[in-house]
Amino acid sequence: MTTKSPSIRWTAIPEKRPKRAIVVYSIEQQALIKIAHLLRDAGIPATRLVDEIALLTAWARASDEAFGEVSWNEQQPDLRYAFTEMAKRLGEHGSVFEESRLLDSLSGSETNAILGCLKQLSGASGEALAKALVAIAEKVSHPGQMITMATGQFLADLCAPKKKHVVLNHEAAVPALVALEAVESVTMRMLFHSPYAISVSYLMGAEVEVGKAVGFAEAPTLSEVVISMPPLQATGFSQTSKLKSDELATIRVARECTSRGAVCVAPSVLFSRSSMKVREELINNNWLDAVIELPTGTLSNTALSPVILVIDKHREKDSPIAFVEVSEQQSPEETAHLVRSLIDRHEPKNGAFASNLDVQKNDYDLTISRYKPGLAAQELKQLKNTVLLDGVADVVRAQSLKDADDAPDATLFLEASVRDISETGCLGTPLKKMHIDKKQFRRAQNQRIYPGDILLAIKGSVGRVAFVGEDCGDNWIAGQAFIIIRPKSASTSTPYLYRYLASELIQEYIQEVATGGVMALLKAADVSGIPVPLPEPEVLKSVEETHQQILAEYEVIKKHRDTVRRLELKNWPLNAEKGASRV
Repeated sequence: MTTKSPSIRWTAIPEKRPKRAIVVYSIEQQALIKIAHLLRDAGIPATRLVDEIALLTAWARASDEAFGEVSWNEQQPDLRYAFTEMAKRLGEHGSVFEESRLLDSLSGSETNAILGCLKQLSGASGEALAKALVAIAEKVSHPGQMITMATGQFLADLCAPKKKHVVLNHEAAVPALVALEAVESVTMRMLFHSPYAISVSYLMGAEVEVGKAVGFAEAPTLSEVVISMPPLQATGFSQTSKLKSDELATIRVARECTSRGAVCVAPSVLFSRSSMKVREELINNNWLDAVIELPTGTLSNTALSPVILVIDKHREKDSPIAFVEVSEQQSPEETAHLVRSLIDRHEPKNGAFASNLDVQKNDYDLTISRYKPGLAAQELKQLKNTVLLDGVADVVRAQSLKDADDAPDATLFLEASVRDISETGCLGTPLKKMHIDKKQFRRAQNQRIYPGDILLAIKGSVGRVAFVGEDCGDNWIAGQAFIIIRPKSASTSTPYLYRYLASELIQEYIQEVATGGVMALLKAADVSGIPVPLPEPEVLKSVEETHQQILAEYEVIKKHRDTVRRLELKNWPLNAEKGASRV
């Protein structure tokens, strides 16, 4: 008796896809979105959309308050008259209505279509309209650097809970304005008249000051809470100081707030030499409460990951500073938990605490990775029988040299750069020629390189390592992007140190401690402080043998490449007279 095999039915398993968040727009937001489409169709430039929508929203609120509806009537027969009355109502800040482009750009039918949308705003509170406006501004292209609504809420919760008097500096701080609760007085400061910021301030009932947001032209008035969102790394904000905009803003917030403050800065403010005095003032006065790096995208129109410096004038003497790295956008629950952790002084997720003394020992460097060890730094701490790199090798920082090719007494040197490092790790003959005059000769001699030296890039391509072979010329010098590492004894030979510095562990550690915004930088002190395991003789021998094996493999690879190249040129060469065969 035979039995049939049971039939097998293959059922397609549907692919699981992440659920998209359902975006629900309020009535006010829907009306403003329709207005944005109408203005685009009317030819209003994208860079003006938010400003014009803001002016229309502010007028709609004023009309609703005055007449109980948003419409034309005997008191306001058309948009031009309505905007003229708004300009009078706002006094010195009314110029934003006088300069609106809508008055000369919209036809009668376009104006009526927009009016129909504005009627949907009747009965809405100023706060509801302001929040809807900020939400739309986040979705519509708007020039300048603006924080998200979520970031505005985070700053308001962190700095202004149960506070009575708040000052907000710069247009970018508008999202924080609409997030404030139970505040008696709010002042919105901006450098120039911003239709968007002035309209939101009007809707929220905030006082407006123009031209007093940054600088030292006037002694700052004191306020309980100050939140500042300046343009990052901009120049020309002070006639008496060379500090950049966010550096000036940091000092202003620190000196002006009497309770809490927050300022948005570029990452370079945490470590740059130009910002040193700013950091010293914060630390030496025990004002800095937290350093929070936010993810890319938090600030519009920039690729920088903004950093929030939190100021607290009521810190206890030994209270630690929180260093927090927020690597991705947070949910409202996660943000609320972070705020609670910072206020209650609990070590937050992805964060660490450090004392003022710790920061002073680090030369006032506020780079978060210095206080929040990465995986590589933690791994290095586990190594046994180690000594710092400068204990087993001389560490020489190369300096910048100027080419003096027109000097009659100049000496020719060849300056090594990263491009001179071969794939084997060996330093080839430097391509850059430098003519060094007598004034710089001693400095050039100090950065001469010799066989057995190791070069480590500390600027730009940080971490690139090269070893100097026996073919080194007597006029080779290291470029300023390098640190020269010269082993002191055979117990930690050049091959051993080179392989250690080129290892995955150290390369990852270098990336963790490197600073810099546009260009990565590695401090000489960080290189000198790298822990080096002292090897047993058999380990040293094994590493050196491995080094030679790797170099031998590269030689084999080179021969294979040469062979492949010859085969490629066998047919159809550029010069047919060289006798290559033709197919």
